[in-house]
Amino acid sequence: MIWIEPESVQVPAPLREAAGGSALVAETLVRRGILTPNTARAFLDPNAYVPSDPKDLPDLALAAERVEQAIRRGEKIVVWGDFDADGQTATALLLETFQSLSQLFTHEGSAVSFHIPTRQDGHGLHREGLAQLVAQGARLIVTCDTGVTALDAVVHARDLGAEVIITDHHVPGPELPPAVAVVNPHRLPDGHPLATLPGVGVAYQLARALDPGSADRALDLVALGTVADVATLTGDTRYLVQRGLHALRHSRRLGLQTLYKLADLNPAGITEEHVGFVLGPRLNALGRLADAAAGVTLLMTEDPTRARLLASEIEGLNAR
Repeated sequence: MIWIEPESVQVPAPLREAAGGSALVAETLVRRGILTPNTARAFLDPNAYVPSDPKDLPDLALAAERVEQAIRRGEKIVVWGDFDADGQTATALLLETFQSLSQLFTHEGSAVSFHIPTRQDGHGLHREGLAQLVAQGARLIVTCDTGVTALDAVVHARDLGAEVIITDHHVPGPELPPAVAVVNPHRLPDGHPLATLPGVGVAYQLARALDPGSADRALDLVALGTVADVATLTGDTRYLVQRGLHALRHSRRLGLQTLYKLADLNPAGITEEHVGFVLGPRLNALGRLADAAAGVTLLMTEDPTRARLLASEIEGLNAR
């Protein structure tokens, strides 16, 4: 066996100091292209990181403006998500944000609901599902973690009298859907700090533009969806997971607290490994074997009995 040793690197003294005096950490940072004390501190400590402006994302300002307009008018909004853990957390995040804004802007609140197709339906927007939602009164469809290649479906929704906002992180096709806005980190320049966001990360940026307080209350969802989707942890994506792991350890969501108990997890010790190998697979089991809408409900419920029932169902599906 031949061992390939890493090439030696030169570590400036200020960089080693920024790394807490650890030569190993400082050398690892240099090998990752982190060469200055400020970038090292921002990489290691989320309190030293300056997050990007969400409106760096193309069309995000348009999306936020249209959502706020819909809420002020009391239009029926449907959040259309995907059935994996990233899609479930993104759906819950947007649903919470829109409902919170609805209560602020109107006395009665705008009608906000969600729709997640089953695995049998397949990924993405579907004409039949859109037609049913529009028939039920939907006037604005906001996708999360899906939709960036759904040209035909967006045209169909528009023909039926509804508008669509796309928030997604998958690679776009040669032509973007004719939506009100297409918010996707692949439209950013290479190397932008927002470029590796997953679906829940893109949803978070929209929520942050609409209501920063509501968005930050959902950082536990951001970490959960991001790690479960195996996103590349650089730039803002890494920063959000760092903050989100802390939020997961102190989450007040009854559904997550119940999952922790059934999975025999100590909340105070939760790491990215627990998200990737314990919590994420449980939510993904819903999308593979049942209806992922139950995952959104679990993440949002304030009813202890319902939380126990849903968490127990998820535990059984995960065992299968």
